[in-house]
Amino acid sequence: MDPLARQHASELDQLRRGLADLAVDAHFDGDPTMDERYGPGGRRIWKTEAASRLAQLVEAMACDRPQLYGGHAAWSVAALRARNVPEDDIRNHLASIAAALDAELPESVKERARRFTAVANEAVASPCSDDRGLLAERSRDATLARLYLLNLLQRDAEEAAKLAMDALRGGMTLSAVYEQVVTPALAEVGRMWHVQEASIADEHFCTAATRTIVAQLRAATAAKPADGRRAVCFAVGGDMHDLVIRMASDLLELDGWNVEFLGADMPSSEIVMTLEAASADPASRFHLVVAGAGTNLAIRSMMELASALKGSPECAGVALLVGGRPFAIDPGLATAIGADASVRRLSEVADAAARLVPVPHAPTRR
Repeated sequence: MDPLARQHASELDQLRRGLADLAVDAHFDGDPTMDERYGPGGRRIWKTEAASRLAQLVEAMACDRPQLYGGHAAWSVAALRARNVPEDDIRNHLASIAAALDAELPESVKERARRFTAVANEAVASPCSDDRGLLAERSRDATLARLYLLNLLQRDAEEAAKLAMDALRGGMTLSAVYEQVVTPALAEVGRMWHVQEASIADEHFCTAATRTIVAQLRAATAAKPADGRRAVCFAVGGDMHDLVIRMASDLLELDGWNVEFLGADMPSSEIVMTLEAASADPASRFHLVVAGAGTNLAIRSMMELASALKGSPECAGVALLVGGRPFAIDPGLATAIGADASVRRLSEVADAAARLVPVPHAPTRR
């Protein structure tokens, strides 16, 4: 990890709210029609948008990965277009943020920020891919995921659970059901919400119902006998997306791991204390940390976790396996932040964990 990149990101973070205000005020003052078109709350809405752009920039700068900011910019602009925001307003929004950065940041931070805004502008200008989503997908491989999601969108959680359970009983492994049915459906409802094809209520219902269904699927699947390896699984501090990491912990349990699942928003200091407390007894010590980051906004938390683990003598030898959307987009990110390995798919979790912590040999009987 580059200490200077983290320092620059921290300096930007301290100015983030003020920069958002400056950018939006300049945008509105430069286009007198903005106040009329967006109404009394228009500036507040756009300042929230600008603050979001800058928060993403902070995270990408901290790990010095401009492509992550470019991906966010393209994703956010897709949402604005789905809400029928005029192209001129989008361009001026991004330009006003870049101008505020150029005017207010210290010179060294400004030079780094320019690299990131250039990548973002390029990503936004690129032609949009024809992503019609899961419900428009007609391949055989997508059928179960599409039907699962349709049932949930129709508020029929019982039928969705039956479909997933039938797939499991019909010969699909739990890993395959999670990866080929459940995860694509969750990703699609998130995409639909992002482009206003689904409501917040739709997204919350699908997620809540899936939590119950995942628990039912796990309860119906037998695990290997415990082999002595211990792992702790969680989503890092500030990240409330813990359903996929819950599924990852299930798959480790099936492979013989003893897993403590700690849920969402776990501060790195608490993880280190947990590992240190367990290290005194060889029977209770952990061998693996599995941490999830659902969005780019969790990157600095993941970096803090990696640093905290390396800074604790009691945590020496505990491997760090990471996953989540940022690591799927950028396979080199795990190495950049100091993790031992990353996974892009749920089906990779058990194998990656086994490479980091092989199954111990059974003791020889006398």
